[in-house]
Amino acid sequence: NEPTEKWRGQTAFGINLDKQSSLVYSLFTDVDVSYRIKDKSLLSASRLRVTGSGENLLLNGGFAHFRLRDNTGKLLLVEHYTQYQWDGVRGLKHRYIFGSNLRQRLQHDTLGSLYAGFGLFYEYEQWGFGAVPAGRRPTDLGNVNNSLLKFNVYMRFFRQLAENLRFGSTFYYQSRPEYFFSDFRLAGNFELIFQVNRNFEFRLNYDGIYDTAPVVPIDKFYFTLTNRFVYRF
Repeated sequence: NEPTEKWRGQTAFGINLDKQSSLVYSLFTDVDVSYRIKDKSLLSASRLRVTGSGENLLLNGGFAHFRLRDNTGKLLLVEHYTQYQWDGVRGLKHRYIFGSNLRQRLQHDTLGSLYAGFGLFYEYEQWGFGAVPAGRRPTDLGNVNNSLLKFNVYMRFFRQLAENLRFGSTFYYQSRPEYFFSDFRLAGNFELIFQVNRNFEFRLNYDGIYDTAPVVPIDKFYFTLTNRFVYRF
């Protein structure tokens, strides 16, 4: 849901189950902080992940995200963002994005809200072949660099289901302008939040990505299941 306090934050520790070419387990920690100054909100989110299989440390991943939102409009908001990301499970070595959205509030009441956004962003990615199955690997295993301008469409839904139970979901549709319906990434997030007390929560999270044309020949569909304990401050 939308922040109304001057500042707030949360930190979490959790365990992931990832599926790309095989199943691997991950331990991660993340920190989210939002700060409101008059009619502006600065939001930041970060995650660090260490991944292993059995006793072997395999890969790592994470991201850092910063977003500035203008809250002067009652229904239509402007937001600017930037993000750095890497994900060894999928072979993503570096990803930089920055862009802007118009964010529209479609519905809001005491139990929940629905938002939609549309915008444009620049994306730079560098991929390796570490997550590509052996049968799909080309002879040239050099890194692949991609630099693109893309459209971004998203929807965010939040609902209070019971006194101590909430549900949230976010969907993203990202595509190049010239291939808007034929070459895209579709991402979805579903989160079930159990309120333990004022400061502690337990969250079940599902993230899925479908890419019609991956930069390297990994599987088109990728998902992450997360259990995490959250402390809110």
